[in-house]
Amino acid sequence: MNNFLKTGIVIDGRYQQHQTAPGHPECPERLGVLLELMNNYKRDGIIKIDPRLATQEELTWNHHPDHVKGLAATAGQDQFSYDLETTTSAQSYEVACLAVGGLLNLLDAIMAGEVDNGFAFVRPPGHHAEYDQAMGFCLFNNVAIGAHHLRVKHQLERVLILDWDVHHGNGTEHSFYDDPNVMYMSLHQWPHYPGTGAAEDVGRGDGAGFNVNVPLPAQCGDGDYVAMFQEILDPIARQFDPQFILISAGFDAHANDPLSGMHVSEEGFAAMARILMNIAKDHAQHRCAVLLEGGYHLNALQNSAKSVLDELNGQHLANPVPITKSSIHAFHRVRDIQQKFWNVL
Repeated sequence: MNNFLKTGIVIDGRYQQHQTAPGHPECPERLGVLLELMNNYKRDGIIKIDPRLATQEELTWNHHPDHVKGLAATAGQDQFSYDLETTTSAQSYEVACLAVGGLLNLLDAIMAGEVDNGFAFVRPPGHHAEYDQAMGFCLFNNVAIGAHHLRVKHQLERVLILDWDVHHGNGTEHSFYDDPNVMYMSLHQWPHYPGTGAAEDVGRGDGAGFNVNVPLPAQCGDGDYVAMFQEILDPIARQFDPQFILISAGFDAHANDPLSGMHVSEEGFAAMARILMNIAKDHAQHRCAVLLEGGYHLNALQNSAKSVLDELNGQHLANPVPITKSSIHAFHRVRDIQQKFWNVL
């Protein structure tokens, strides 16, 4: 009997057409190693989903029309710089629209029951992009637009976004900071770029308690991350009772990544994915979509993505991860803050 879950995959060589400066960490080769991964990945239940261009209406669910128009105006220009690290090339606008549209097609396939879950291997990443500003390698906020899509098109009432990129997703947080229908959870190195994501930032107004930041000190590894998942994030997520889980999967917390000081392994990412998969099974009819964010060591990116893909596909290959709680101060701080809103022992 086939016990595999059906997993949709969005990947397209056109994502390499977004060109960054020579030596830039967010380079086309990131997509190249993922294309290689998928060319060699032979398991049952993998279904290819083609991307499409996002529409102007879809982009403005999360972004100011002037930001969309400004980015569109860069089309055909060899280079345009938003800041020292966030640049575009002639085809970047189209590729960014294709990244958003690829995720939306995946979400539609999951909601239609064509696949159980999926992984959108897209670039450029998105979680730093603000309502009216590109920043941090990000042009449009892919995952935030995806959450709006689930709310607007599919009328879902509760969407969970879990962001394990090593950098805090400031743009995603700000998109839903006063919204009780979209819960944003982030584990990130602290202090680190972009400087947001304090544990005390819990949301505003009706959204208070629906923004969960877990700032971790440098040198944290698998046990620290899994402890936070099992003892804080898992119980809060289950109380929220999500109808869909979106994962902003940056792999730059990997021990080999040049842009972080963390020590997460491929097994650690798989363990986190497994916890989220169990929540999705129990609360969201398995509905879970993973979206690529950061990850700048090519081998670590490829291997980590494979470990998460195995979990999505029902392989459960991760080894048990010991819980160390070496980040004990951060653990107690986050727990004490979240106890005001949720039953966290």
